[in-house]
Amino acid sequence: MLAHERASLTYGVRAVDIGRFKYRAFLSYSHHDVGWARWLHARLEGFHFDKDLIGREAPLGPVPSTLRPIFRDREDFSGGQTLTDATVVALDASPALIVLCSPVAASRPAVNEEARLFRSRHPERPVIPVIVDGTAPDNFPPALRFELTADGSVTDRPVTILGPDLREAADGKNLGLAKIVAGLTGLSPDDIFHRAERARRRQNRLRMTVAAVIAVLTVVGSGFYWQSHEQKQTLNEIAALVEKYSAVTQAQAAVPRAKQRLTAALTAIAEGAATDPRYAQALALLKANKPAEAEPLLKAVAEDKAKRADKDAKDAAAAYRTLASIAAVSDPGRARHYYAEAARLDPSDVEGMFLSGLYQENAGQLDAAQQAYTRVIAMAKPGSDDEALIWAQFGTGDIQQQRGNLGAALTTYQGAQATIRRLTQSDPSKALWKRDLSVSYNKVGDVQLAQGDLAGALKSYRDGLEIAERLAQSDPGNAGWQRDLSVSYEKVGNVQLAQDDLPGALKSYRDGLAIGKRLAQSDPGNAGWQRNLSWSYENVGDVQVAQGDLAGALKSYRDGFAIRERLAQSDPGNAGWQSELSLSYGKVGNVQVAQGDLAGALKSYRDDFAIRERLAQSDPGNAGWQRDLSISYVAVGDVLVAEGNLTEALQAYRDSFAIFERLAKADPSNAGWQRDLAVSYRKLASAYLRLNNAAEALAALRKGRDVMVALVTISPSNTQWKEDLTRFDDEIAKLEGRSQEAGKN
Repeated sequence: MLAHERASLTYGVRAVDIGRFKYRAFLSYSHHDVGWARWLHARLEGFHFDKDLIGREAPLGPVPSTLRPIFRDREDFSGGQTLTDATVVALDASPALIVLCSPVAASRPAVNEEARLFRSRHPERPVIPVIVDGTAPDNFPPALRFELTADGSVTDRPVTILGPDLREAADGKNLGLAKIVAGLTGLSPDDIFHRAERARRRQNRLRMTVAAVIAVLTVVGSGFYWQSHEQKQTLNEIAALVEKYSAVTQAQAAVPRAKQRLTAALTAIAEGAATDPRYAQALALLKANKPAEAEPLLKAVAEDKAKRADKDAKDAAAAYRTLASIAAVSDPGRARHYYAEAARLDPSDVEGMFLSGLYQENAGQLDAAQQAYTRVIAMAKPGSDDEALIWAQFGTGDIQQQRGNLGAALTTYQGAQATIRRLTQSDPSKALWKRDLSVSYNKVGDVQLAQGDLAGALKSYRDGLEIAERLAQSDPGNAGWQRDLSVSYEKVGNVQLAQDDLPGALKSYRDGLAIGKRLAQSDPGNAGWQRNLSWSYENVGDVQVAQGDLAGALKSYRDGFAIRERLAQSDPGNAGWQSELSLSYGKVGNVQVAQGDLAGALKSYRDDFAIRERLAQSDPGNAGWQRDLSISYVAVGDVLVAEGNLTEALQAYRDSFAIFERLAKADPSNAGWQRDLAVSYRKLASAYLRLNNAAEALAALRKGRDVMVALVTISPSNTQWKEDLTRFDDEIAKLEGRSQEAGKN
């Protein structure tokens, strides 16, 4: 219904250049309805758009930061001009007309003439009738009830222009206002109305959360007494700080209860400020937007408590978790250290142990992360630790997948999914479980994609996308859900790319990129948003390469590279960010090869190789990093071949093959690694041929063909694998033909 009414409000209009107008709209009304006019005028001029909407391209132009000024007829001019002349000038200076409709207004010549003049002089601009009394269309002036001729005369041919009804028995003031704003901007009234409602409810929930945390701390703490006035002031201050500092890292953006954790940390600092001057000073610095300067003070408190850990280890661990929450704002690396220390001091705290594992995983410290997740899974109690349990299972599956154990990862993800389904059935209204269910579909899809099950992966990803879309639409202001939607688009795009559906993949990736840009622009200091944006650029670049748009791809890759370079420099100990930077070097190198810039490509590939070699040596059990290193060997070898350095190229291919062979033997069910092995055989064969060793080349091709036969048998519908097998057959036939011809001669 709302979508239909929005279309009617902007009936027959086109986008106009809002910037050239003096007013945002002209408000026409009868003085009988002056009360409604004053209310609407004040609400429109005081309307504030969400930050992520401002500047967004909408059907009627970029979304403004404000709707001021709204011209209200008969009040905005004083002496010096006649009313008629002033009215015409104001009509021309307004990109939209709002008419308050009532039986009295319908009978007023002035209201009708304003509507007639506006429609006849500016047919491309929207007219928004707003009902405040009576029944449509009898409460509409004739100029809104009937069509106009070319010269502006009112005909007897009816025309329907729908509009909101501000009366409580109809739309009411809030929804009616949303529809008017929609008509002025071209945005969806659903979006505007629900944003306003959610903002109101979000503030109420946040204040209730803060109050609840304070109440708990007051009961279990030192007996600090909150006077009513002081408590209200503190609630407001903490709520403001939570909004300022929430979801500023990848870890906080990726898991539930981020705001609650930050709220608890800030509340603990506020409470501690009453007795510890270091907490008081830290709180002042946080209010001044100086979290990095507040951190040493919080660290001093935590260290003092740790010295007395033999008497109260839980209190010391809590101080370190508070410190970690604030450190995460500016340095995830230090937060990782503090969460680990908290887990050491109090290994019985389930959530603290989970957070330690999460930050270790994000930094690529898989052994430490797995130990933490295993403890969480063992300690978690159903009903009280469900979220920590689910996400520890996700983390465990992620580690299994990174190490190449796809079967175990799939089992782990499916176990988490079963838990989430049970929780969703027990409480269908809880959005958190729905979000976790969407994540679980993506996790399962990741394994299916790695196993070569493209149809299964696409179904899983689309199931996750459907949930993510519903959640994002229900709360567009929820940045975490917007991020989830962006990730889901990219997951679908990955399969479409693997299926050679390039237009579909490009659309999916660009949908994700658009969200990523909005999030990154809304909070430039958010490392998580920046990281996600770098992936979006890379995804788009991959499709551009496949489409032959090398210049566009190079720009996309370099945009992503610039972000990753900044992140890697900000936290050199974050192995995950180092790995992603190496990937960017490789992508840039690929385009440079395609453009014929061999020297540039070799430098990019060797920069890539240097990072991947360090990572592989730091964790030999990380199969993902081993595979990355193998790919780097191949890339360097390809350029060496192009430069004519065949001996070094063959050695690079052999080094690569040795890694691929180990990985394929370690997990025969990993279809991706099996195909990698087949490709590696082909690389060896090409090098042998260039060195005139036909026998070794033929042997390598036959072994590679055997691998592809096994893959095609498993998944006959995979067209890429069929093409690979055909290529092997063709190359073997040609080489055998040459050998036979050489034998005859």
